[in-house]
Amino acid sequence: MNTSYDFANLKRDLGETFETLSKGRHNLLSVIPIVGQAKNYKHEWLEDVIEPTIDALDGAVLDTDLTIDVDNGSKFAVGDILAFDGYDEVVRVTAITDDALTVSRAYGGTSAVGMADDTVVRVVSRPRSEGSDPGFDAVAEPSSEFNFTQIFDRTAKVSKSAVAAEHLAIDDLVDFHVKHHLELLQIEMNAAAIYGRRYANTSDASIPRTMGGILYFLDQAGGNVIDNSAAALSAEDLNDLIEMIAADGGRPDLLVCNTIQARAISAFNAESGSAPIVRTTWSDERTGGAVYEFVGDLPLGMVERIVVDTAFPQDKIALLDSSKLALVPLRGRAFRDLPATPSEASDYIARRIIGEYTLEVRNAAFAHGLLKNLAVS
Repeated sequence: MNTSYDFANLKRDLGETFETLSKGRHNLLSVIPIVGQAKNYKHEWLEDVIEPTIDALDGAVLDTDLTIDVDNGSKFAVGDILAFDGYDEVVRVTAITDDALTVSRAYGGTSAVGMADDTVVRVVSRPRSEGSDPGFDAVAEPSSEFNFTQIFDRTAKVSKSAVAAEHLAIDDLVDFHVKHHLELLQIEMNAAAIYGRRYANTSDASIPRTMGGILYFLDQAGGNVIDNSAAALSAEDLNDLIEMIAADGGRPDLLVCNTIQARAISAFNAESGSAPIVRTTWSDERTGGAVYEFVGDLPLGMVERIVVDTAFPQDKIALLDSSKLALVPLRGRAFRDLPATPSEASDYIARRIIGEYTLEVRNAAFAHGLLKNLAVS
């Protein structure tokens, strides 16, 4: 009777091997967990949306105006109590027409004042009168987002002469090359996780699908994006982006950048005045310093672990919430090692490493942020 031990050309599961190898590298992909399974080449997920409570004035307001324009009137309801950043006045909404709010000024004993364009408008509360009927408040339906799965594939090919020869430090030359190609796949997938564009030509199966990467999801209208206009990076830039994300309810914990921006962040240490961050011991014979974490100036416990990835764009920095990122294999399609030698007559041994994965970037417009167009010299 034959048993599984009698067969040399079995399919080998490399999913866990790939995950272990990936975490040993220093790039974006090494900090993204491999989670779950996709059930279709179009992998979808739900994004729960919190009802917005902040907007801005669309035009200046005089102290005598009874109608104020806002950027998005759909965020408000009749009866809302509103406050304005930088001003003490509170108002009550009495009617809404598109983005124009009719308001009762100087609510609750406050004083009516003129307010500047782009002033932040906050919904303080939505009170109900005694004995009121049930309301019909709008509920934000969870929106859906998706990404396509992408096939990653390499073949290790070794001549039988090379396999037969003895090697000083390599016991199994074929396995050595399989591992090497798995490392190359990690580098390729890391680049796709950064630069990938979500695309599938459903009318032509010969054109490979590609998954969208971090930049595809983050650099979008309505997202937390700051264009630095080729100016040098400053701590204020990072703190401004953290504040934008915090206003949307996000809590980023990863900062991803290239070596150029990493050095700019480390330079903050030298410019921090009379109390730079220093970590030394009495026996330390080294000089210089590097910053491994950036702590925002908001007292929200936001500590950004810095991941330096040489594949990341030199002029960009991403602030990410690692809990909302995942690398997801298609069901049954995690990396595996398959025999690829055409026949016994072939004078080589080939193994094919193939897997199909996609990237989840949840709440891309709210939980993450992007600084772009930074100076690179």
